[in-house]
Amino acid sequence: MSRIPVLFIAVILLITTGCANHLTIKRQLSSQASNTVFLQPTKEKTIYVEVRNASDNPHALLSDLPSRLTQKGYTVVQDPDQAHFVLQATTVFAAKAKPGTTLDSLLAGGFGSVIGGGLGTAIAVSRGAGFGMIPGGAAAGAVVGFVGSKATEDTQLSLVTDIQITERTKEQVEQVVSSQIAQGGGLPNQGKSITLFSGQSLNAPNAGSMTETIQEVHRGNTRIHKARYAAMAQEMWMSEKEASEDLVKRLTDSISGLF
Repeated sequence: MSRIPVLFIAVILLITTGCANHLTIKRQLSSQASNTVFLQPTKEKTIYVEVRNASDNPHALLSDLPSRLTQKGYTVVQDPDQAHFVLQATTVFAAKAKPGTTLDSLLAGGFGSVIGGGLGTAIAVSRGAGFGMIPGGAAAGAVVGFVGSKATEDTQLSLVTDIQITERTKEQVEQVVSSQIAQGGGLPNQGKSITLFSGQSLNAPNAGSMTETIQEVHRGNTRIHKARYAAMAQEMWMSEKEASEDLVKRLTDSISGLF
């Protein structure tokens, strides 16, 4: 077999490898919650809303939550002691996602936990043998295929928000509330990271990271609900600002839908 057919086949294979993450012309949005929140039915319609953005993305604040709840008939008050519901929403992560990241990996651990890195992807082996292990024409095809793949590769943006809802109750409630606190961001990777043609990384993304679980007992006339919400956008040549706005709207709709 001549080198030209081999080169052609290599290019086609490498461009089409992982095609699920390529050539997405129209932006795709998806979202998911770590758990379901059920609020007690009530005629009380007062709510205190606190939104924060702890991420590095300035466009990730869910600032429309108060107005969205007002549209649903709730009165947003400035004093949490005067509110039947207290809604706190903090964006804890908003950035480009590593290829292979899923909503499940972002939600793993739930409210307050370390954000999972997801599976990394690549075309060859890093730090060591690379295209040199691929014979002649196939190596050239690999280079061309890699460049073509990158040119058509989708961008994925993820946004993660932790929410806590406190609702007043007529009855006395005793509740055990668990919280997870991240202890450090993980150790830097010093070893070789082998990535296969299938795209799966053999490296643990959060090696060395730890979480501390704290349990608190609450007694009184309030009930606390906690959940983590994650959303992802995928598109080729995506605008990060526009995608962030779409994700914020998506999560605003989801969280306001609890009321």
